[in-house]
Amino acid sequence: QIIDTAEIFHQPNQRYISLRYLTNYALGRDMQQEVHDSIEDARAAHELYMKALSLKEEGKFDDYLMRLYAHGHRTQFKLGVVNDK
Repeated sequence: QIIDTAEIFHQPNQRYISLRYLTNYALGRDMQQEVHDSIEDARAAHELYMKALSLKEEGKFDDYLMRLYAHGHRTQFKLGVVNDK
């Protein structure tokens, strides 16, 4: 079964967040700086999935998602802005 990280990290009535932005915010690194790399995409998607599972098990996912969107709105979903996790 395929699960898109954009669906996992999505709030209703809000924009979908790109894999690159999610990786930058949640994993603290940039990706696809020069060329597209499907292996890098797959690794990042897996790490994000595991992070979501962990946050849900700890009961912290909803709060994390709210902070993710709040940060995105403040930065206009641009990369390279220090996050405030």
